[in-house]
Amino acid sequence: MRLIIVIMSMIVPVFMGCSTASVPMRDSVDSYTVKLERTACRGNCPVYAISIYGDGTVEYEGFMNTPFKGKRIGVISKDTLSSLIRDIESVNINALQAEYVLQTSTDMPSVIFTVLHTKEGLIRGKRIIDYQGDATAPEALRMLYNRIDSWYTLIQWQ
Repeated sequence: MRLIIVIMSMIVPVFMGCSTASVPMRDSVDSYTVKLERTACRGNCPVYAISIYGDGTVEYEGFMNTPFKGKRIGVISKDTLSSLIRDIESVNINALQAEYVLQTSTDMPSVIFTVLHTKEGLIRGKRIIDYQGDATAPEALRMLYNRIDSWYTLIQWQ
């Protein structure tokens, strides 16, 4: 039984990353969740996770090398969220690879970028693992990460 649990815990993330269920775009922003996670490197890379929900709630958790460690909650406007969803659509997230992990340089952090869409109990999503040393990832995708990163200083955190 333990073997089955171990195997399933390895298989489920693979299927999520390679999901054939595309994220429906042009739907109400309320149905989306966007998550950006930055991982560690051997240097002083910031390590944190930020989740943006369809109601405008933003959850941040800083782990290492960030201005704030721990959890914070903030809010963005529906207009800002709508603009983000349009930018995700313009990057054509459904057509992107699930992984950009070619190691042309070493000791770089990764970004795990997830877009989920929930409607009528059905969750569809796209998860992208982007090793920052891989030069093949689209620049527009990395600009999207940077846009989300810039919100840290703009949001009124609680």
